[in-house]
Amino acid sequence: MKTIVLRLIHHLIALGELLKYIFLFIPYADSFNFVKKSPLAIQTDAKSLNKIPNHLGLIVAEDEFSFRDLAKIIVWAVTMGISCISIYDVNGEIKRKSNYLQENIDLVSKDVMGQDKSNYDIQLYSTTTAFKQSHAGHSKARQARVCLLCMEDGQKSIIDVAKKLGNMVSQGSYRLDDIVPSNLDAFMMETYHMTDPELCLKFGPTYSLLGYIPWHIRLTEFIFLPSHKGFTYKSFLSSLHRYASTAQRFGK
Repeated sequence: MKTIVLRLIHHLIALGELLKYIFLFIPYADSFNFVKKSPLAIQTDAKSLNKIPNHLGLIVAEDEFSFRDLAKIIVWAVTMGISCISIYDVNGEIKRKSNYLQENIDLVSKDVMGQDKSNYDIQLYSTTTAFKQSHAGHSKARQARVCLLCMEDGQKSIIDVAKKLGNMVSQGSYRLDDIVPSNLDAFMMETYHMTDPELCLKFGPTYSLLGYIPWHIRLTEFIFLPSHKGFTYKSFLSSLHRYASTAQRFGK
């Protein structure tokens, strides 16, 4: 009897390990298989959407980062026609390790785009540093910018712009009456070199934006997702469909 019980426990443990393997592996399977999907197929998916964002924001609120998965999201977005992507993490680890992100973008671009890789020019940059850029090889390449952000690029930038405007007013080069939202937009554009994000994907368990560029999110649609690790193309496309079906009433 004791032998039968031990065997039953052994089989239950083995079954548990098998189920654990399946649930951990399946989320990644679609992502691996999709790497072989052609740019034409991705662009066809893009045409099925009523609208796509010009600027896609990514907030990564997780302890560990998968530069491979972030690179996939970037390449999928660029292939779909999204020209600006911003990636935010509080402590700026992604910004500091931009070389790893660039390496993974190059690898994923080869896998996804194949010979079409030369048609795209994906550039990494931040508010303070020009990172290594990928050169597409000819001037007709579709350019896409990837801005790397952290906490200091959020509220601090608003404070810096306020100080700059205050100095300009005190020096007489700017009038107090000229400080209006449209002019503030222009100053913020000089800092970030990007428009407001229409869609932002927030990854992680915390329902907080954690200081992500507050001036730029007045009209942003946010989608909260559990993790960027193992994030599949199917989930990416589903997020874009959700955004495309959202009616923005702009306060009306």
